[in-house]
Amino acid sequence: MSDIDVVFIAPDPSAGHGLRSARRTIVFAPGEPVPRVGECVILGFDAEASRWLVHDVAHIFEHDAHGIAIKLALPAEG
Repeated sequence: MSDIDVVFIAPDPSAGHGLRSARRTIVFAPGEPVPRVGECVILGFDAEASRWLVHDVAHIFEHDAHGIAIKLALPAEG
């Protein structure tokens, strides 16, 4: 089995409350654990790394490829 592209999608902090999103793809090896809903990840999008909350996870199967899209949200302060 080949590596899996995991696309992290987060609200773009530079866009204010707009509809733009930031995306970052990281390649995971088969069997490597993928973040689950409710877990926190530390990830940077063209800036300093921030703490994000995993909001949703979707597995995408196209042709013979497997990818994963992970939607992130900023965790509540406190």
